Amino acid sequence: MRKLQAAVVVSVLMVAGVASAQSHVELNLFGSSSSLSFGFGVHHHARRRVVVTPPAVYVQPAPVYVQPAPVYVPPPVVMAPPPPPMVQAPPVSVAPTPVVVQPAPPVRVETRTVTVTQPAPERPALIGVKYTPGLSGIFTASSSSVGFSGARFTHSAGLEARLSRWVALRSDVELRNDSRSFDVIGAKVWLAGADWKVKPYLSASLSGTMTDSRPNALSVGVVGAGGLNVFFGRHFFLEAEVRYRALPNACCSEVPQLTGVVGGGVAFF
Repeated sequence: MRKLQAAVVVSVLMVAGVASAQSHVELNLFGSSSSLSFGFGVHHHARRRVVVTPPAVYVQPAPVYVQPAPVYVPPPVVMAPPPPPMVQAPPVSVAPTPVVVQPAPPVRVETRTVTVTQPAPERPALIGVKYTPGLSGIFTASSSSVGFSGARFTHSAGLEARLSRWVALRSDVELRNDSRSFDVIGAKVWLAGADWKVKPYLSASLSGTMTDSRPNALSVGVVGAGGLNVFFGRHFFLEAEVRYRALPNACCSEVPQLTGVVGGGVAFF
């Protein structure tokens, strides 16, 4: 607005310079209460240039708006409410209950007699078959000396029927290069405990002997034996035995009377 008023004033002044001398110009701009009165005294002379200097115009500068710097307002600090006060209960005194210990009842000890029955020893198998090779020879004995001569190899095989842990029936055959002996209807008795693995025994049998020199003659006598059995369970055993054969009437002096054999056997059933 101020700039517009100044422009109008300048225009008026320029027009007034051309007007007659002693003119008085009075302006009321925009109906405001402020008025501008200008008086000019101008003398026109011939050939004289008139310079009109406009009055100084005060132009009020426009107000400058300066935006204020933002003010940082920290957020309000919310304090947690303090914890409620802890109220400690007063200590409670509990009187201990009296413990009454009753004496233990007397312990009754019962004594029992336990009889342990030992299992019966295992009986050897019923039928035993054996093979016992060895040596046989002629045995001579006198008041002054004892001798053994004519040693020869002997094959001996036998069969046993074991009736119990103590007694067995036996039958044997003894083969030599010049004679043969058959021992039948014999009895064998073990002398050791029933559960022993090593058992000594005694035996006696009826014997018949045949020689090559008398092929049709049969000499009947007896044979006694003593030996040792070693058992391995019910089915296997070892045997060592010495036999003495007695023939009547000094028969068959060439037949060996003494025989020693060592062998083994197998039992069944």
